[in-house]
Amino acid sequence: MRILILALSCGLLVQSRDIPLRETEWSNIVPGCTININGQLPRPQPLVLIPGTNRYRYPAESDRLLQLESGEALEVVCQRGFNVASGKRSMIISCVSGITFSHDNAVYRFNDLSCTENWSSSARYTTRSCEQGASLVEIGFDLGDRFVNVMDVCHNNVTFENHWIKHEFHRAHDGFQQGVPRPPWIQGSFYSGINVNQLYTINRQRETLGHILKSTALADQLVQNVSTGVYMARGHIAARADFIYGTQQNATFWFLNAAPQWQNFNDGNWKWIEDSSRRFVATRNIQVTVYGGTFGVQTQIDANGDEQPIYLNFDPTGTQRLPAPKIYYKILHDERNKAGIVLIGVNNVHVDSVYQVQQEYIFCDDIGDKVDWINWRRTNLTLGFSYACEVNPFLKRIGHLKGLDVPNLLI
Repeated sequence: MRILILALSCGLLVQSRDIPLRETEWSNIVPGCTININGQLPRPQPLVLIPGTNRYRYPAESDRLLQLESGEALEVVCQRGFNVASGKRSMIISCVSGITFSHDNAVYRFNDLSCTENWSSSARYTTRSCEQGASLVEIGFDLGDRFVNVMDVCHNNVTFENHWIKHEFHRAHDGFQQGVPRPPWIQGSFYSGINVNQLYTINRQRETLGHILKSTALADQLVQNVSTGVYMARGHIAARADFIYGTQQNATFWFLNAAPQWQNFNDGNWKWIEDSSRRFVATRNIQVTVYGGTFGVQTQIDANGDEQPIYLNFDPTGTQRLPAPKIYYKILHDERNKAGIVLIGVNNVHVDSVYQVQQEYIFCDDIGDKVDWINWRRTNLTLGFSYACEVNPFLKRIGHLKGLDVPNLLI
């Protein structure tokens, strides 16, 4: 195999070999390695781990630069093997210089350590329970002897609700890898008996809402088309951009991490909440636990003028499943300082007044006017009216995460 060695002290290609270099031949190269995760990660991408652990190794800052000292070790893991070493799933590599690393007396450029195929993430039930008889599901990567967790999901396999998602946030998360191709959504063995993708098509949404509201005209008015943004999308609860590496971002495309979300809200105030939260954590240089969730079932007016709850599915007995939530929320919990804040968006672009929002969608004292670090249009109804609250009163009202105690306000 042809190995290319870069002399980073001058930035030029100085040597090309068909055999590995001996350790004495690279010992005098400028120390330290820097990998730009936007352009120097292998494709297909391996997991980039702290050696021997189930934890990712991240950049220290939001600059997308993964930096290691000379001799510092990194573990890269592929699901089926590497293109440079098809018999290996895991390689412990040591920093030489720049983007060159050593392994078993051979030297490789980091971006040559590609996998033979893309990683497939896994979702598995745990023995733990959560809200309303739901179960805790882990999403991540199964290494056999280890499981690399990306997020925890509180999932109800009867109502198909995903109550909340738990993951981590720190400074580096504002420097997520960009340009990662969007993968297809994953259903796996969950949502038994239905095809979730089909439920989200615009025609199927109209059909379902027409049945609920007893009017195809009302359904056509509520669910319009892609160009208007007035339809329910497969809304990420934890955004793909909330995760640094492409492997993690792809793992967010489980339907376990989604709920029906009006697209104008998804691309409006909710997007500004997501983007600003990453910036806030990076600017404050804090580490937080994130709980993103959904709550309630929104209603729409039927042909008789009555409010009807909106779902995307009914089982053979008529049980309503996959509800369109009233709200989406994101809790930022700074555990070190026992502080937090919850950011909330109204997932109904058809509300007709602020009064209706106040009566049906406000679950705590609104302190949104104190939040000056979100560039939002929070009172705009068509973009999803949004607000903020202290964590404990909000959780007490909706009944989620009963063991979580956040006495101080993060603002």
